Amino acid sequence: MFLAIKDLKYNKSRYALIVSMLILLTFMVLFLSGLANGLSLATSATIKNAQADYYIVSDDADSLITRSTLTEEQYQEVKDMTSSEVTPINLMRMNMNKKDTQKKLDVTYLAVDKDSFMMPTIMDGSEISDEENTVLLNKSFLDEDISIGDTVIDSTSGIEMKVTGFVKDEMYGHSAVGIISSNTLNNIRSKINKNNETTYNAIAIKGKDIENIELANSVVLSKDAIIEKIPGHAEEQMTINMILWVLVITSAAILGVFFYIITIQKLMEFGVMKALGLGMKTLSTMIITQVLILAGGSMIVGNILTFAMSSVLPNSMPFSLLISNAVIISIVFVIISILVRLISLRKVAKIDPLMTIGGQE
Repeated sequence: MFLAIKDLKYNKSRYALIVSMLILLTFMVLFLSGLANGLSLATSATIKNAQADYYIVSDDADSLITRSTLTEEQYQEVKDMTSSEVTPINLMRMNMNKKDTQKKLDVTYLAVDKDSFMMPTIMDGSEISDEENTVLLNKSFLDEDISIGDTVIDSTSGIEMKVTGFVKDEMYGHSAVGIISSNTLNNIRSKINKNNETTYNAIAIKGKDIENIELANSVVLSKDAIIEKIPGHAEEQMTINMILWVLVITSAAILGVFFYIITIQKLMEFGVMKALGLGMKTLSTMIITQVLILAGGSMIVGNILTFAMSSVLPNSMPFSLLISNAVIISIVFVIISILVRLISLRKVAKIDPLMTIGGQE
């Protein structure tokens, strides 16, 4: 430890370059991880964050909730087939605008029973009403200068809805979600189509009792299966994760080159240390300690910078960095730093002290 710290202090400028590079690489990987998770939530947060374990959709919907159509009679049948909690849901992509403005805003209505397990946690404000046309909006609408108490208008039907509050991380297919009651959705549909009948896109199930569910013209799918079928979700995640792994591998190569160059530059010093009687165990401990100090400190700074930046990003930006992911990435970077440094130790082990002191490296 003593030798490691003394060497770090003596070669400040040299190690400052490595620290800067480690911080930058950490920041890049953490940012990309947050972007990957944010994009995943942007397409599937409403499904991923819901307490439902399974969903029933029509068998001709290709596992897409928005393509599925189920009847009230089918919902009643499912209630009799399972002891698990069940509730119907609807997802409808529409446009709306704030009253007295003409700017259209993309929104996906999630129609649910406000007392069911599909109702998300309210971040600010109060719950929706079954009697009045009200809506809970995703927090991204705060960037559109919409506040609690404002009135928004469904662009197609002209139905006015009062904003009662905001929810967090409610997105579907890159569209911010507005939570409304089934009655409000029926009002919108009836305004568009006078012959509207009550139908549902899916039936959500909270629980594992699905063995006895045998509903004609329908299939029971897990939450993960529903998410995988959201248009663009799987392809988007595959692309981002591939870029993430390429960046990690590239970072390992860059670190390896830097540490190898430093080892070559310090061969004379290592040779002198060996001549003074320091064994490879002592030298290895010194080198690994240096790596732990450099990598550990860089990871901490990189995490602080990334989380600080994420706190000032706009609500509309798909970015969500999980602490668990940050910890895993940081540990991986420390391990990579140690491994690439161990590779350069082979060069130190082969040093002949007499030849090194004599200038024959």
